Amino acid sequence: MLERCAVEGISTVMVEGGGKIAAAFLRAGLVSRIEWFRAPILLGGDGLPAIGPLNLPKISSAARWRAVATERIGDDVLESYVKVE
Repeated sequence: MLERCAVEGISTVMVEGGGKIAAAFLRAGLVSRIEWFRAPILLGGDGLPAIGPLNLPKISSAARWRAVATERIGDDVLESYVKVE
């Protein structure tokens, strides 16, 4: 799908899905911005992970992100992050 987007001249896409697809795009280095919704509820181990395993060899290998915006939407919070290069 991404190869077809490139052929069509599309260089930015929004990916919305579960933790597995999020982790796959992050592991591939294809994410430059994250829009993260948080709700004032706690699910603990009963919830689904927002991001699956990233297979990091060490913590220092983790990508760094910078918050660029925060917005309240009802009781929820939308946080926007960009990748720090």
